Amino acid sequence: MVHAVDAESTSAPVALPAPSKRRIATILIGMGIVGFGLLVQLVRVQFGPYAPVFDYLSRASLGRVERIIPDRGLIYDRDGVVLAANSSRYYLEVEIRQLSDRSREQIETVLSKLLVLPLEDLHDQLARDWVAQGQYRIRLTRQDENQRRWPIIVDGTVADVLSGFLQDPNAPDLTGLSLEPAPHRVYPSGTMTGHLIGFVNQEGRGFFGVEGYYDEWLSGKPLTIERSLIPPEARLEPDPPAGVNLVLTIDLDIQQVTDTALREAIDSSKAESGQVIVMDPRNGEILAMAAWPILDPTTYETWLESDGGGEDDRSVIAPAVAGQFEPGSTFKVLVMAAALDAGVVTPDEIFLDTGTIEIGGHVIRNWNGGAWGPQTMLGCLQHSLNVCLAWVGAKELGASSLYSYLNSFGIGQLTGIDLAGEVAGQLRTPRDPRWTESDLGTNSFGQGVSTTPIQLLAAIGAIANGGAMVQPHIVREVVGPQGVYWPQPVVLNRPVRPETAAVLTEMLATSLELETAFAHVEGYRIAGKTGTAQVPGEFGYDPRWTIASFVGWGPVADPRFLVFVRLDKPQSSPWGSVVAAPVFQEIVERLVVLLEIPPDSVQAAMAPGE
Repeated sequence: MVHAVDAESTSAPVALPAPSKRRIATILIGMGIVGFGLLVQLVRVQFGPYAPVFDYLSRASLGRVERIIPDRGLIYDRDGVVLAANSSRYYLEVEIRQLSDRSREQIETVLSKLLVLPLEDLHDQLARDWVAQGQYRIRLTRQDENQRRWPIIVDGTVADVLSGFLQDPNAPDLTGLSLEPAPHRVYPSGTMTGHLIGFVNQEGRGFFGVEGYYDEWLSGKPLTIERSLIPPEARLEPDPPAGVNLVLTIDLDIQQVTDTALREAIDSSKAESGQVIVMDPRNGEILAMAAWPILDPTTYETWLESDGGGEDDRSVIAPAVAGQFEPGSTFKVLVMAAALDAGVVTPDEIFLDTGTIEIGGHVIRNWNGGAWGPQTMLGCLQHSLNVCLAWVGAKELGASSLYSYLNSFGIGQLTGIDLAGEVAGQLRTPRDPRWTESDLGTNSFGQGVSTTPIQLLAAIGAIANGGAMVQPHIVREVVGPQGVYWPQPVVLNRPVRPETAAVLTEMLATSLELETAFAHVEGYRIAGKTGTAQVPGEFGYDPRWTIASFVGWGPVADPRFLVFVRLDKPQSSPWGSVVAAPVFQEIVERLVVLLEIPPDSVQAAMAPGE
């Protein structure tokens, strides 16, 4: 059946009752009251007496601030062998607000067994009311044998075990525990390069050596971010600018040769300590730098008790640049160079050695107490006569000229080598109120003046390099995001003329040939000087001990290497010619092979016109 529909009834609109004016007014008044209340509350939160409290609660609930540290730059030797790299290690941190009684107990138990740590110590750390102290996230620590506390750091294997527990619902409840990446440095060459590389602490800060000097370059630029906890955020992890990579001038093969030779010398001479440095005098590149006692860069905590150690610690950690000593007879090279350059003596000039000379009321004697009679300047160097050099420095050169030359050689000044911890040494001059006329005599044969090994090496390098003193340096290339930078050699000074350097080199080569056979290298003519210095103590010089040293370079015709050897307090013999010169000889015999330096006869045959 079809029903008829009234067309007019479907098309007419339905009339709604119009809102009353009273209802509209009520709604507007209500909204106004709510808005005014919100405004009052906003003002109270922002500026009222409890504003600091609200601000603190807001910040605490939003999240936590994190510091994103980039990968530290790598360090290589000159041939690309890795000397310092990074590895994965982690801090153990706990989010206090996520802990339950159950998870706190199981975190203590698991970490105590897994890391062999005292359960009571872990319990004390986790049971403390950190929230009352305003701390919501803590880093777990351990205590060493000296009662000092250090952050607990675990390696990748332990981290994998803990991560597995955190992800497995059937594993112990470790809710609240987290693994935070920890800066960690790996040194494949170990103690062999410990002194020159330095080390990095648990916070990623470099100390001493290359790590300390280039810390800012190597560490890059960390970023600080605020990571939200409520609600969880999904964002890309920020990528802070990484540190640069460094390629050193060090040749690891030469480093190994020097390190081995030094250790053998320490064993045979029973010396207390020692250093060996090998440098190219033409450009100041350090090819090797070995020291004893060793420095293990992975066990560095004892050196950081006073933020990097005191002055005595610096001399142990960085002996090449911070280990001051009286150089003794090796210093005579500089005094003779000054006298020859000033024209006050000639190689053949005769000095009548009577065995003593008085300068400033102080009587100076030769090393053996004897008188050597008429001696040329060559003979004075060959026999290492204190009396002769004191006469040269005090009587022929005089204070003004002598100290002017020593300043030109950089004595008492920093070399500027790119290793952290360098000290300037000590050189008293007539301007120093402590200076006396007797210093003029003793300084002339290397007593009463303190240098560092690198300072003495740089100064004598001027003689090996034709009068030009080049700044020693340890970095050969800097590899960064912007490309590669090659530091250029820096000439610090030209203390003597090339002619003077050539004459003195010849004198020292002849002197060495006549003085000791322990430093000879078959097929190569070498220039060098031994040193035997007394050790100053609280009540003067200790007659029991010496510092035995040797410095030499070659081949004489075209110097390619400059080697410094120092042994402190040797027991087998006090003399540099007996204990230090053989170390030089052993190193150079390998050095000429590693540097592919042909014997003098071969070089002469290859020279143009031959």
